[in-house]
Amino acid sequence: MELPNEFFTIQSMLTLTGATTATLVIANSLQHAFGYNPKWLALLIALLLSILGTYFTGGEAVDYFVGLVNGFLIYSSTLGLTIMTNGTTAAATARTMKAQGESNASESKRKFFTPWI
Repeated sequence: MELPNEFFTIQSMLTLTGATTATLVIANSLQHAFGYNPKWLALLIALLLSILGTYFTGGEAVDYFVGLVNGFLIYSSTLGLTIMTNGTTAAATARTMKAQGESNASESKRKFFTPWI
């Protein structure tokens, strides 16, 4: 049995699972490393991956529309994974933080899987 020598390839990122994983890893890494967490960041990453996937497969004009829709599917899948792993929504997290006496919940240090919404 030959083991793969690469983690991600263009072919693996052209799948829903690969693009969702890449979006999750990139968005959460940027959030954790730089404290940068706008709501639109993961959507932008998902759309870029999807449009680049369309480009690399030689897509025509109508394929870019499908790629755009796929970008929203990738984002939705990533968002679902983030909420599922955290077990709560951002609104519930903010309410909990305010109840614990933090004056500004949005300025507190974020954890790796903190929801984007």
